[in-house]
Amino acid sequence: MLKLLLLSCSLYGLFTSSYRITGRLVDHQYNPVGYFIIETFVSNKEREPLALLSRDTVRNSNGEFKIKVLKKGSYLLKIAVPDYTDYSLFTTVQDSTYSFPEIHLQPTK
Repeated sequence: MLKLLLLSCSLYGLFTSSYRITGRLVDHQYNPVGYFIIETFVSNKEREPLALLSRDTVRNSNGEFKIKVLKKGSYLLKIAVPDYTDYSLFTTVQDSTYSFPEIHLQPTK
């Protein structure tokens, strides 16, 4: 019975584990960006988007975002902010959390 319980817990952890990609956006004056859209794509090593996983609208007064992905791998994030240049980020997730350093956006005007 104990073996069955341990196996069940192991399988549950295997199928429910997730990974996170985190970061923080600031503008050209180092103020947090409180509203933006992030598209998350599965990617290849050449940084080409292969499949759209999610499109999230982020409202966070500190400019922070957290994206959940289900497995290790390569991801491309495309960030769109009104009045700022679009921004693309590439990462290969290998640990439970990958954190980008602070991302500085440039205004389009």
